[in-house]
Amino acid sequence: MRSPVARLLPLFFVGLLSPELAGAQPAPAPSADAGVTPAEAARRAQVVARVGDQAITVGEFEDMLNEAPGPVRQRYLAPEERRAYLENLVTTFLLAAEARRQGLDRNPEVSASVRRILSQRLEQRAVLESVTPESISASEVTAYYQAHLADYQQPEYRRATVIVTADRETAARAIADVRAARGDLRRVRELVRQHSVDEPSKARDGDVFYFQRSGAPTGDGQPVDPALAAAVFTLNREMDVTAQPVALANNRFGVGVLTGTRPALRREVTDPGVVATIRGFLVRDRRTQRTAALLQEARDRLHPEVHEDRLDLIHLPPGELGNLPPFDPQARPHADPH
Repeated sequence: MRSPVARLLPLFFVGLLSPELAGAQPAPAPSADAGVTPAEAARRAQVVARVGDQAITVGEFEDMLNEAPGPVRQRYLAPEERRAYLENLVTTFLLAAEARRQGLDRNPEVSASVRRILSQRLEQRAVLESVTPESISASEVTAYYQAHLADYQQPEYRRATVIVTADRETAARAIADVRAARGDLRRVRELVRQHSVDEPSKARDGDVFYFQRSGAPTGDGQPVDPALAAAVFTLNREMDVTAQPVALANNRFGVGVLTGTRPALRREVTDPGVVATIRGFLVRDRRTQRTAALLQEARDRLHPEVHEDRLDLIHLPPGELGNLPPFDPQARPHADPH
């Protein structure tokens, strides 16, 4: 667990940037409109410590303590722990004020640290805390599910090696030869080259990849005759072969050998795992959009200028490996084939 001083280091760096940012920048105290009584507002407004012109109120200090995880907050139920935290906070304010007096806030390294802390805090508040899984409604989850239904519901697929012959007798002989191969896929591929007359499947040693019961293919597969596809779907184990030659639509005959099964997928939108996954997708997408919008607003307001042509004016000393030439992929050494 980090010490209180370590937890307050980001505040120290922010304090270097300007006196106005020396405070912890906690969430403001709730207003009376939010249901806070005047007595509660007065309690939170009381000053618990002051460093120069910077005041730390009871409400600000309370909010800082409440940002800690539950087990850590339990420690601060003890008055001595709260007192120690406050002393560390005052120490941070003092160090930040002294650092500014010595001009450390003008140090480029410190300024870079402050900018990084501020940008991270802005992202935390404007993006991460505003777009959460809880902010995604049930209707939005359902809409995403319907738009990506194929990711959650898919029919069963089979993979097969097929032999297409010009006549029933050759197909019957191929079936006998496949059975004699006893599951040897290499031998089955030899039988494809020996018997098949279908050039597209023969070029792949008979492998037609995955297809649906209707014969519709997936990915790089090719359509399978519906009758042959239906016959393959009756097989129970891999390397089983269709019992009889299958009459195809082009007056040829087919033999199918089952080589793979991809079970049907059916995950409903009511599945908690599906809901969590969809919310994760939507949160990442919306956080990306929110960050892009935030950056665009800043660009429109500040109109940054970038002079890439002047990057050539920058001189860097050679590293420990010496002044190596720029990487040239064409100059990479090749192994001697001999």
